Amino acid sequence: MSCLPEVNPCLLCFGPPIQRARLCRDITGAFVDELRHKKCMQALVEAAKPLASVSVASGQREELREIVMDAMNSLEERWGKKSLNKSLQEAVSTIWRKLSQLGKVPACVPPCGFQPAARVFQCATCRLVDCQFALDCPVQDLWTYTDETIVLRCNVPFHIPRNLSVTWMFAPNLRTQDMALFKELKGNPEKPFSLTIEEPAPGTVACRLGEHSKPIIRKFFYLNVSEGSMEEEKGLQTVFTSVLHWNDETYTPIPALGLASLGIPCKYKGTQVSKGPAGSASMSVRRAAGVDIMDIRVPKRIPDSWIQFRAL
Repeated sequence: MSCLPEVNPCLLCFGPPIQRARLCRDITGAFVDELRHKKCMQALVEAAKPLASVSVASGQREELREIVMDAMNSLEERWGKKSLNKSLQEAVSTIWRKLSQLGKVPACVPPCGFQPAARVFQCATCRLVDCQFALDCPVQDLWTYTDETIVLRCNVPFHIPRNLSVTWMFAPNLRTQDMALFKELKGNPEKPFSLTIEEPAPGTVACRLGEHSKPIIRKFFYLNVSEGSMEEEKGLQTVFTSVLHWNDETYTPIPALGLASLGIPCKYKGTQVSKGPAGSASMSVRRAAGVDIMDIRVPKRIPDSWIQFRAL
């Protein structure tokens, strides 16, 4: 590098610097300290500048080397037949034509993970460069019930090596990415990329692709587990669906499954809650005269012990 400090690094990635100095000596017949030799080296610098933007897949590095070296050798063959500038233009054009025939470089897929398939060789730095992402993915929040069965997946949106090991771990009652706090879980050997959890408990589930010493990626899922059941939620959905479909004249009895047991107060005009046999409850809704219910907002999960009906 010190022999030719102004030459674009791409030209120095392959072959020793003395080879390029010898090339200009053979072409011009001049020594290093002579003007003709210096002009030849300057012409090489200018011709190499466009190559600074070249990046190829890591597996194509050897092909890039052959392309550049073939172009350098062609300059010697053309000497005496064409001018140096014309020979350089043709050599660079040949390089670009051959580069266009190489396969497309895989793109980095955010936001996380070591992606070896997207590693590139940069002509400007003569180095292999990886995607600049963290190994650990951001924590994903999942909401579930204590009686619900959930399935987690350790899939990734980029290419990974075959036969990659998958490890599942759990840190109870914590939202964390500190691997020292996790305990390993027993996965399914037949379906290693998925984990089925029955009766989930609060905490963080993590999956790791690759060996402990050389992981590819780590994904994290925080389980927000609510008391109650899916059946109660279905009952609530039935209630709210009925409210949305009432009409002006009809007095509609609506089952309030789960409302009394969850301690949800129903305090709004035109609504009555009464207890039935065996502690069951029913809710009747009568539309108040001259009042339109304009906005009833009901989340799928009921995070608080109340439901607000707003009448406008």
